[in-house]
Amino acid sequence: MGKWINFSVGAMENKILSKMYILIFMICGLSLFRCEETVSPPSSMRLNLTVTVKDTTGFSMENYGTELVENATVYLNSVSYYTNFDTLSDSTGTAVFFQILPDNYNLSVTKRMVSNFTKVSMNGSLVNIEVFGEDQNVTIYVQPAVASQMVISELYYNGSPPQPPYYIPQYFHDQFTEIYNNSDEIVYLDSIIVADLDFGHADEDYIYAVHAYMFPGTGKDYPLYPGEFVVLAQDAIDHTIAVPNSVDLSGADFEYFVGGGDVDQPNVENMIKIHHKYGVDVVYSVFSDAVVLLKVKDPYAYGYSQFDLILFPKSAVIDGVDYRDNLAEVEYKRLDASIDAGLTGGFEAYKNKSVHRKIDAYDGDRVILMDNNNSSIDFQVLDHPTPGYLFDE
Repeated sequence: MGKWINFSVGAMENKILSKMYILIFMICGLSLFRCEETVSPPSSMRLNLTVTVKDTTGFSMENYGTELVENATVYLNSVSYYTNFDTLSDSTGTAVFFQILPDNYNLSVTKRMVSNFTKVSMNGSLVNIEVFGEDQNVTIYVQPAVASQMVISELYYNGSPPQPPYYIPQYFHDQFTEIYNNSDEIVYLDSIIVADLDFGHADEDYIYAVHAYMFPGTGKDYPLYPGEFVVLAQDAIDHTIAVPNSVDLSGADFEYFVGGGDVDQPNVENMIKIHHKYGVDVVYSVFSDAVVLLKVKDPYAYGYSQFDLILFPKSAVIDGVDYRDNLAEVEYKRLDASIDAGLTGGFEAYKNKSVHRKIDAYDGDRVILMDNNNSSIDFQVLDHPTPGYLFDE
């Protein structure tokens, strides 16, 4: 009896093992087949995309005698596969991406130049280009944008993960904006507005702000010298007390103060509230948002939308940064190419990461930060924010 039981169990084990081997083989076979389809499809599936870069504003015609833009960097990213490519346009303004997978693609273009001793970037973008069935040809129109004297040098919106001893979930009170004088002249923070923007407004002339706060001063009270920066904190306190891996913002230069239960550091200058749609604090989204610097004579002159968003003219924007956790979602950008032709970010919320403008050059001891009006190439991701100093790779 004992031998029969052992034999039966052994037979059963063999059958089970055989079925497991067959199942494993089938899974592996399916996995291999799937990898072949997504990673190494036949060349017959692949298509070419030809991009023509053109400037119809008159700038290129005046400076180069043609509307076709040569030596522009053209960036292409796949919506489904998250693959990225880049190439240069030739003397006919043409850039070709060979043998790409059928998909929807997003395009952005940047070219840097100097005109009348002024740095200018030619920027443009197209979203959701359908590349299916046959080779495609598209034209992308660019427009000039002058490099800003004052730029956002670092933006920390990501928030900190839970850590001992308090394990505070979703800690975002340590957000800050760092602003840098990227020019060789004194600029003034007085009346500069910092605003974050709403998504989904197809308006050629205006941006729609959720929050808008203005630096104090009557004109020349707050100078910012070449190569200097200021830190604007959501709450100007030492956040490492609550979350050790966070940042100490007790030495910030300015802070947002909403009123009510918001933290008010008495030794730090408060921003002036222009518009505050919601929340007990000024909170940038930890997922996606756009932050701009702008200056207008009367911040209330342009009215409000029906959804209680304050309007400002795009022409008043000095600098802007557009970010998302998923960089392939270019179609959800909040800023057009005249302000920011790209996107920065690309990481999950509450990872303690920041985005920091890259160093472009040095003028003696003065650092010149990269400013193409394209966050995709101007910014890098830091594993930990650096309020109060510049990061050099």
